[in-house]
Amino acid sequence: MAAPRIGILGGTFDPPHLGHLLIAETARVALALETVLFLPAGEPWLKSGQRVTPAGHRLRMVQLAVAGNPGFRVCDCEVRRRGPTYTVATLRQLRAKFPPAADFYFIVGSDVLAQFHRWQEPERILELCRLAVIERPGGPPDGIAALAELFPPAAAAGALVSVPGPRVDFSASELRRILAAGQSARYRIPDAVMDYIKEHKLYLEGQ
Repeated sequence: MAAPRIGILGGTFDPPHLGHLLIAETARVALALETVLFLPAGEPWLKSGQRVTPAGHRLRMVQLAVAGNPGFRVCDCEVRRRGPTYTVATLRQLRAKFPPAADFYFIVGSDVLAQFHRWQEPERILELCRLAVIERPGGPPDGIAALAELFPPAAAAGALVSVPGPRVDFSASELRRILAAGQSARYRIPDAVMDYIKEHKLYLEGQ
């Protein structure tokens, strides 16, 4: 029996949008993944000092966003964990839940590669999973090559994977500004998520 291939898409998801879903589906198909786990961050340490929507709201929005796709699942382990969220701790936790031979692909946009060396225990992360890199606006064109120079053993082991993907030309921060201004974010945020945002009056000006 073949080892399961599991995609992992972490993030603040503040709010989750169609770009997240498109990236996850692109990776799922390109890498023949059994499933993609969406991991909303509890307390993202890289955003320390920034205002972040409470984790319970973000978790529920992600659940609404992925509903209907049998290839997507939501994992709340980072939301339930107290203290700052670190990817390496999450990967260790997931490794204990899945078969030892499971092949993990941590999906990231190329725009985060320049910060990857700042993550906690980056070498260990690349031992626990493969990094599936999808091109995004603002990402360095030679990001994987630069990362391979920093982490040659991981590169030699095939831990850095390039995935041709869609270009998503809007971000969660841009959508927050649009929503705060009372403008329409339709066709960029799933309808069920938009209904939740309106019901709970999220992202209003002054919040």
